[in-house]
Amino acid sequence: MSEFSVRTALPRRHVLQVSEAEAGRIWAGLRNRIDGRDMNEASPDEIVSVAAGVPGLLPEGLLRSLHEFRSDPPESDVHLVRGLIPRETEFERTPASSTAPFGSPESQAAALLLLGVMGLVGEPFNFRTLYEGRIVQHVVPVSRMEHTQTGESSKGTLDWHVEDGFTADRCDHFGLLCVRGDTSAVTEFAGVRDLRLPDAAGAVLREPRFAMAPDTAHVLQTPRAAVTAVISGPAHAPEICYDAHYLTPSDPGDHEAAEALALLAGALDRVKAGHVLEQGDLLLLDNRRVVHARTSFDARYDGADRWLMRTMVCSSVPAYRRRAGRII
Repeated sequence: MSEFSVRTALPRRHVLQVSEAEAGRIWAGLRNRIDGRDMNEASPDEIVSVAAGVPGLLPEGLLRSLHEFRSDPPESDVHLVRGLIPRETEFERTPASSTAPFGSPESQAAALLLLGVMGLVGEPFNFRTLYEGRIVQHVVPVSRMEHTQTGESSKGTLDWHVEDGFTADRCDHFGLLCVRGDTSAVTEFAGVRDLRLPDAAGAVLREPRFAMAPDTAHVLQTPRAAVTAVISGPAHAPEICYDAHYLTPSDPGDHEAAEALALLAGALDRVKAGHVLEQGDLLLLDNRRVVHARTSFDARYDGADRWLMRTMVCSSVPAYRRRAGRII
């Protein structure tokens, strides 16, 4: 059931190909679940409730691979599922903004599929301050945002980062479902488990000598940086909190911390892998163990630009319950 593609550098066991017949059955089941509903009118809890039935549509091999990815993947903290959307599926024009409504039954089905798969990894959620609190966001190029460090950029490279590193409530995992691809846009990723750093630099990065500021995608009245270590956790299961632009030494005079960040940036580049997302690809990343980036591409704003859907999940049930809501 697995198929390795030259367009990805992931280990073979972390790339799973869904057959065209399986995708057709999944898609037919999604249409039945929508059954005249308008997902744009549903609350986040209502949408997630409908999506909770989606795993019953998924093939057993996919269910097993997602369980392994969530529990303790042996080789990679990135998982790629291919072929989830039947080839003949036609979608509306690429949305012009991250918060645009879903414009067809097909895009509503894709959002439901994304939520259903990611619900096997954790509880979908979002921040009130991020893209209007949408439980599924469009990752699309937006006019006049070409060079920002957000998912709305295009001409500018989106550099190494974790999602929402300024808060302890950042997602544990997130998924990117490709509705429409662009052959020049490479999604890159690097895992903290693969890093090779000098012992001294690694020790510095484990100290809370750094400040992480919120990124500009969040609408905050009083943005505040959070003090953090960059690397944490036991040696056998390290975690990373990094952003090439928003993370700096807390003390501007801390040259040792600045040097450690420079060494880390080089180490990430040395171990990076990448994938060109195509329609039907779902890329799942561990936001505690992996940083990601994206190469530049040219947006035309003609309705045919690159279009991903994204949702984030909290993989700890106790942590999710303490939040007292899906939109925090």
